[in-house]
Amino acid sequence: MKIIANKIIKIIRENFPNGIRSDFIDTRKVLRIYSEDDQQLHEKISCRAIADIIRENGIETGGRFYFISPEDAKEITQFFAELLQKNSILYYSAVYEMHSDFFIERNIFSSEILRKIIQASNFRFCSTDFCSTSLTTSLDLEIEKVFSIAENSLSLGDLQKKFPYVPSKKILTVLSNTKKYLKTVSNTYGSVAKIRFDFEEIHAAKNQILSQIKSKGYATSEDYSLVSNLALNSSFAENDLRNLIYEKFFSIDFIRQGRRLLSKCHINKNTEKSLLQNLREFIAAQNELSLEKLFAFARRLGIADSLALNTAYESMVRVAKDLFVKDSLIHFNVPAIDDALTSFVQKKIISLRSVTSFTGFPSIDGYSWNLFLLESFLKKYSKKYLYDAPTLNSTNVGAIYPKSMKFKGYLDVQSFVIIQERVPLEISAVENFLSEQGYRARRTGRATERVIARARTMLSPSVNA
Repeated sequence: MKIIANKIIKIIRENFPNGIRSDFIDTRKVLRIYSEDDQQLHEKISCRAIADIIRENGIETGGRFYFISPEDAKEITQFFAELLQKNSILYYSAVYEMHSDFFIERNIFSSEILRKIIQASNFRFCSTDFCSTSLTTSLDLEIEKVFSIAENSLSLGDLQKKFPYVPSKKILTVLSNTKKYLKTVSNTYGSVAKIRFDFEEIHAAKNQILSQIKSKGYATSEDYSLVSNLALNSSFAENDLRNLIYEKFFSIDFIRQGRRLLSKCHINKNTEKSLLQNLREFIAAQNELSLEKLFAFARRLGIADSLALNTAYESMVRVAKDLFVKDSLIHFNVPAIDDALTSFVQKKIISLRSVTSFTGFPSIDGYSWNLFLLESFLKKYSKKYLYDAPTLNSTNVGAIYPKSMKFKGYLDVQSFVIIQERVPLEISAVENFLSEQGYRARRTGRATERVIARARTMLSPSVNA
């Protein structure tokens, strides 16, 4: 069969340079060419077998399969190797756009086909978006290096010259991290690490804010002076600098509401305990409780939705997005459910959303399996598995993993899973993976930076020793 497969592949390469479908029409065309070749006696082959050969050996994209010759594949990978000698990161889309003539000559008609060829080669450090010189290479770190040695602020054009094979939108995504970079009034970017601060003025400003809060309950930007700090960094917009100073120096002690700064209030613990007891008594009196009714009662007590949700989980099971049921009314076959979960978890971390079928789960009288019910089971009943999430949520965000795996917190869970799935340690790749796979709901740069930093620590030889 291998000889026949090779003949079929040769026919496709010679006759279908623009790709082939595995449908009846195209496989019939291949069969006709195969049958018309009377130079040697052919073994019989069916259209279905030809379709199998196409799917098993072709590079699929957009419903078509492409067959690249070994010679062309070798030239392409050598081309990438040469580019990587001068560039730390190569985005497939940018490489294809800049050298489209080279690729079209080899029947490569999109960056997606190019990506699949490179990923199928021996290139070790390739992700869904780019190739790099090492596993730990990331665009944000490379840009950070450039800023560390730059004497002045840099424009997008300056960075595009440094990274010719990176799309400008990817560079702008990194620059949008206001914790590291600020835009100047001349439309360039400066490193936050190089911003100078007048710490005496900042300390005095804190005292001015406290004084105003004491006298009138709040402070505005007119109530304290940052004149020296603004003068030291005159190339940056005043509002951006004020936001930066707030985040670095004021956010620990004050809360910003619009233009006002307020002192962080400390809830009286006895009052909080009394309010929670009222909420627990209300929940205990319910056999079924809707989310709307839970939140309405909690808000009348001044209790946040997240705390109300957590309190409901203490004595109830969430059987649907909007409904809790008293836990004594539901019986779980714990061993059977854990066994059903084993086929999904397989001794590693998976997202809650990865459980896509409940066919093998034992039935529960009166209720149908769903991810909310599964989350409740994992929180309180499972003997083998744990559920963890960044926060309590109603979007089925979170992770499942065996109890034998020990983590200090959800940060470690996220860091471990991107190592487990070999996700490149680059902000956009990590954010896309964690949000798309259901490990978290939002794409937040700061949280991603902490995840990547922790992953690098886990990968460090001194940690793994």
